[in-house]
Parts: sequence; structure tokens; C-alpha cells
Amino acid sequence: MTTEAGTPFGSGSALSLRGVLESTRPRVDQGERLERLHAYFLEGCPEAVKPALDEVLARARLVRAGCGDREVGDDVSSVFYASGAVVELASALELDEADIRGAAAAVAEACALPLSAARIVLFSQAAGNPRLLELPPLLAAETQLNLMIGFDVLSEVSLWRRTASGLECILTLGGDSEPSRRVRAEAKAVLRGRSRLSLLGGSNLRSTAVFRLGQPYAAVVGRLGSVQPEIADAFLAEAAACLSPVVEREQLLEHSAHREHMLVGASERRLMRLGFDLHDGPIQDVLALAADVRLLQQQVFPFVLEEYRVQMSGRFDDLNSRLTELDRELRELSHSLETKSVISRPLGEILHREIDTFSERAGVAATLEIRGDPDSLSSAQRITVFRAIQEALANIREHAGATSVTVRVRARRSAIEVQISDDGIGFEVERALAKAAQRGRLGLVGIAERVRMVGGTFELESFPGGPTTLKLTLPRWEPL
Repeated sequence: MTTEAGTPFGSGSALSLRGVLESTRPRVDQGERLERLHAYFLEGCPEAVKPALDEVLARARLVRAGCGDREVGDDVSSVFYASGAVVELASALELDEADIRGAAAAVAEACALPLSAARIVLFSQAAGNPRLLELPPLLAAETQLNLMIGFDVLSEVSLWRRTASGLECILTLGGDSEPSRRVRAEAKAVLRGRSRLSLLGGSNLRSTAVFRLGQPYAAVVGRLGSVQPEIADAFLAEAAACLSPVVEREQLLEHSAHREHMLVGASERRLMRLGFDLHDGPIQDVLALAADVRLLQQQVFPFVLEEYRVQMSGRFDDLNSRLTELDRELRELSHSLETKSVISRPLGEILHREIDTFSERAGVAATLEIRGDPDSLSSAQRITVFRAIQEALANIREHAGATSVTVRVRARRSAIEVQISDDGIGFEVERALAKAAQRGRLGLVGIAERVRMVGGTFELESFPGGPTTLKLTLPRWEPL
């Protein structure tokens, strides 16, 4: 791939762009380029995104220092920062075409580059940014392809994949309607390895294949924007190279999701069987025991001296009350092991019911805050969130001595975050977990293991005297 000046570069090649970045036009004063770029991106930026841009700026300063040559370092770090800022805005769904064009213009001004060169350099760095691999594959692919729309390289673009039932359009951008038959035919030809020109002649469609394991896996088809065909082909080739790891990650996630579905299905069937066993075994035994206790009370009563009968009745009433409470707890446990409702009913409804039950039983003020849409989670993730909150509330009820509990669930595009906080007595985390493991009480350890199995992270913060906060984060995945 070459620029208009004929200088070669590819994905991740900004650190070798000295020849491209040198120019006789006036430059922005050294040492000010990053700060001016940062100020440009901060203008009108949502507050939630500003910390991420500050982190990109800090890394860009390290890149500048690592280049040795100050002038080249300013150029390279400016491209590094702009591409990182574009990706962060896209991740937060705050990137539009005006931002993309403005970013290219800002890089061109900061580095004294022709606008066309600034566009391809910025596209190469942004589309290949490792941060995209942290996003759901569909969002990452949308970000990469949307850059070409913003640069007016393509006026519309679509991403296609061959499936068992035929050809599937995964994503379309820039068009006002569904892709045409000619676009579909182009995608089919690309996936079959046929020449575009032999099929459509001098069409303004441009396309490329995205390879996986040496075979065409997906096809990118676009309609030319305001650039020459060879420039569009250069962008498409770069896009295909950057889409390849996204496609590979999607394949791995899809395979992992299938295995996860099988494992979760097996474990949840075992839990349901345990629930049935509880209902048909220990719960029935408790009922029989309660009946025996009532019979014993009737049989013993005539033989008790009159002055002790009130005391004896009170003791038997206590036993009956404890057996009734034990029966209720076993039934609740049996019901909680049935996960079919967790999968089929809205997650928010199930969590509200769990919070209300906890508050009523424990006498603790509990609140639930849900932001975003948590119902797009996979079955395993929904069960993990539900079980984690359920187990955390059980621990709070038994050990914390809390007066208030707050559960926060935030569903973002890239992850779902759960935080459970209480104002209880707190504890030393490491010592408490070690003792719990020794005694076979693996509630919190079990939560951590569940979260780890679905690729998430688990944190527990507590100190003697409180408060205690449990946090877990699960990655989101939307299949292509």
C-alpha cells in the first residue's frame, strides 16, 4: 500500500513514517501539537469520555518521548493520539462523520501533511487499534467501516458473510435502503474468489475479502465516494487486514459461547435436579417431622403436671415455629435453584423480586439501580449476574449486620457492571476467604469462579468496620 507520494506503509506502521510526515509547510510549534489535538477532541466531548481521552494523551506523550527525535516524535504521537481518540469516541457511541473529517484535518494541520495522507495514516492507525478488540465484534467492525464513510472514501459500505443457508449481510452503513442485487452479487463473487471486473465491468463498486485461516470468510463491498478507485482499494485492503482479527475474535467467541451454552445447560439441569430432590426429600422429611412433633405434643400433654403445661406448650410451639421456618427456607432454596425463569423472564423483574424478598426477610433497606438494557446478555451471563447478587445478599443477611444495601447494574455496549455495597461491619478479605474455604463455605469463592468462567473480573473490597463493596464486570458479546 502506498501514499500518493509513493511511500509504503501498512497497519501499525506510524513509527516508520518519517518520510511521509516531513513537509516544507509550516508546522504547529513543537510541544504544542498534542495539547492542541487534545483540546480539539475535548471540545464538546461528553464528560464520561474525557478520562479516556486523558489516558490516550498520557500514552501519546510516552510515545513522543520514546521516539528520541523530538520532531518525529511530535508527528508520530499526534497520529497515535488522534487515532486513539477516534476509537474512544466510537466506543462511547459519540463519533460521527464530522468528528472523523475533523480528526483528519487536525492531524493534517498538526503534522503538516496533505489531507489525503492524513486520512490514510489516521485510518490505518485507528482501524488497527487494539482497543477495538475489547469491543463486541459488531461494534468494532462498524467503527472500522464507518471511518471510510467519514473520510468519503466510500459513500456506502456493507459487510457480508457466507452461512450454511446462503449469503448474509451482517452490517450496512451509509445507504438509505437495503443493499442492491448488484452489491449482493459482488459479495458472492468475492467470497467465491472470482474477479470483480469479469462480473460487473466498470462498476463503481469496490470490494475486498476478509480472510480467516487463508480462506475468504467475509466480504466488504462499498460504493465509491469522492476518491479515485486506487485510493479506495488501498483503504479497503487496510480495512480487510484490520477486520481479520475482529472476525477471528468473533469466531472464538461464537465457539466459546456454544461450549458455554452446553456447560451452563448441564450445570443448570443439575441444579434443577437438586431443587427437585430438595422438594421430594428433605422438605417432605421436615413436614413429616413437624407432624410427629405435633403428635408427640398431643401424646405427652396428659402426662405433664398442670403447673408445667404452659411451659411445655411454649416449647413445642417454638419447635413447630422453627420447623415451619426451616420448611419455608428449604422451599425458597428449591425455588431459587430453578433457573428457567432467570433465562425467560426480564432480568430487571427477577432482580427486583430478589431485592424485595431480601429486604423483607432481613429487615434491611435495599435499593436496586439498573442502567441500560441488561436483557441482551447471554443465558450464562444472566445466570451469573443473578447468582452473584443472590449469594452476596445471602452473605449480607447472615454476616454483615448491615442497615442498608445498594445494588447497581449498569449495562454498557462493551460490558455489564454489577456493584453490591453494604454498610455492615466489614471484614478482612483474605482472612475471611481463607476461613470460608477451610470450612467448605464457598459462596464468595463460587461467585468469583462463576464470573471467571464467563470471562469476567471480580473484586471484593472490605475493611473491619465496613463498608463492603463487591464488583463484577462481564464482557458483552454481540455475534456478527
